[in-house]
Amino acid sequence: GVEIIHEGGVRFTALCRNHRITIDQPVEAGGTDAGPTPPELLAASMGSCVGYYVARFLEQAGLADRNIAIECDWTVSKDTPKRIDCIRLQLKIPGLPENRLAAVQRVAGHCLIHQTLKQEPEVSLQVDTVI
Repeated sequence: GVEIIHEGGVRFTALCRNHRITIDQPVEAGGTDAGPTPPELLAASMGSCVGYYVARFLEQAGLADRNIAIECDWTVSKDTPKRIDCIRLQLKIPGLPENRLAAVQRVAGHCLIHQTLKQEPEVSLQVDTVI
């Protein structure tokens, strides 16, 4: 799992295995810009998950070392409650043969994060007090 610790203001630290990730807001949103925002982390998570699946596929297909780049952008709904209503990923794979495009598209769609967002997971939230 991941543990999130409030560091003050709007800054948090996520602890995962031996890693520390600082999460913050830009200065104009009341933060110190010490790290990415939660939506930026979501985009990074999805983009890197897609990248993982594609990189493994390319390796197995003998097409490794393609310098994959993934751009991820999103829009926020104007509805209430606010939410990310569209996520766009663009994979750039130099030298990918045309006959592999459909297979890469299929493989990218199998990403765990992508599939999780497509089929809304059950989310539970419990608030406790420390005694």
